[in-house]
Order: sequence, then structure tokens, then C-alpha cells
Amino acid sequence: MKLIADSGSTKTDWYLIRGKDLLRYSTQGYNPYYCTTEEVKKSLERELLDKVTATTIQSLYFYGSGCANVLTQKVILDALAPTFVHASISLGDDLLAAARSTAGHAPGICCILGTGSNSCSYDGKEIVDKIPSLGYILGDEGAGTFIGRQLVTAYFYREMPTELALKMEVAYQMDKHLIISSLLDEKNPNRILASYALFASEHQEHPFIQELLTTCFDTFINRHILKYPNAKQVPIHFIGSIAFGFQKALKRVLEKHDLRVGKIFKSPFPTLLDY
Repeated sequence: MKLIADSGSTKTDWYLIRGKDLLRYSTQGYNPYYCTTEEVKKSLERELLDKVTATTIQSLYFYGSGCANVLTQKVILDALAPTFVHASISLGDDLLAAARSTAGHAPGICCILGTGSNSCSYDGKEIVDKIPSLGYILGDEGAGTFIGRQLVTAYFYREMPTELALKMEVAYQMDKHLIISSLLDEKNPNRILASYALFASEHQEHPFIQELLTTCFDTFINRHILKYPNAKQVPIHFIGSIAFGFQKALKRVLEKHDLRVGKIFKSPFPTLLDY
């Protein structure tokens, strides 16, 4: 049997291919910048191994956020190898999964907009160029963490319209000290910031939210997409919950920059299976 994983910072989707059957399971996300090998092992035991018999897996393909180099891949591999002892294991960057699922065998600019953000230039086979992803502190432009941060700061700096601020107070405990403490004390502050993006999703027709989204996506396009020399010659593809959930605003900003809108998927599956 074959097991394929698509892992972001918040969630991992697992696809078990058993003959003609395709089964899907979900666990927490495994970004090696924010979790340890032991945490991955414990999560697998708690969330996956009661559904999937590890010893029956012959091939395991893991596409993960943060898995772009040998050092970060080792964090994940050291958890997978002793768990799936009979499987041949292949690890790859989640950007490669995004590129193969959206662009297929054609060139394109392929992006991820989920909890975090990332982008690459893809030639139809491999990633040939990539603007670095700097994470939620220095980067993640256009992602859930970025949108969430803009919402929280707009609330406290009194830049948010009163009626929207009141709704945010109902939806969240908008106490400055509690929010800052949670961001400093929690192991995954990026997820906390990204959780505020749900508020933007629920009110995305509000003029203030539309303007905020335009600013966020403008920043991503300017800092990432337009840095690729062929950006205006190939389609711009997207994977991720933010891209999918805010695709109306995203398409509007792409068209403003004379960029060709490609495919926008929430997940690289099941189309990745066709590559």
C-alpha cells in the first residue's frame, strides 16, 4: 500500500492508496521549524496509527512545509522511518507538490497561501527558482499569519471601523496582554495569528476587509511573484486555504497587476495523484 502526505503548519492530509480505494485522514501539521521528531511521533501514534497499519505501508511520499533541505527533512524522517519500518520513504518540499498538482507538466509560477506563504518558478518538471520563505516573523506575506497580524494590529491601533471592531470583540477575547502572552508562550504562535484570518473570511465583503486583503495580496505579489522574470508570461497557480477562501480578492489583485490567473486549489490532492 502507498501513503502520501501533504503537510502544512496547521494540518497534514494523509492519502492511503489501497488497491482502487483512496482513503483520506487528517492529523496536525508537521513543520520541522516548529515541531520536534518526538512531537511528530506522538502525533502519529495519537492521530493516525489507529486508522493506518504502519507495517502494511510499502511506499510513503511526504510533501511538507519547511522540508526544503536535508536538516529539516531529518526532523520528519527520524519520526517516519521507525514508524513505517517496511516503507520506502521519499520527502519533498510542499512547493513541489503544489507545482505538480497545479501546473502539471507545464511551466508556471506556483504559490502556497495557507497558514504561511511560499512561491517558486516551475519548468514543468522541477522547481528552477524560489524566493525564500522567511516565516511568520519576517515574511509570510499574504498568508493567514499575515492577514491575522494585520487584523489584530488594526483593532488595537483603532484603524478598524467601530462596527467591525465590536464584532471582533464578540468573536475573540481582544485583550492585548492575553494575545501577546499567547504569542510569546505558545509553541505555534503562527497558528494563533492565522486563526484571526477566519474573521476576515466571515466578513470579506466589508470594504475595510477588502482593502486589507488587497494590501496583503499586493505585498505578496510585489515581494514574490513579480521577482520572477517570466511572471507575466506564465499562469500563476495557488494552493492553500487562504488562496482558496479568498480567491475572489486574490484574482482581483492578480488582474490588477496584469498577471494570468491559473488554478487555485485548497489542497494539491487529488490532482497530484494524476501527475
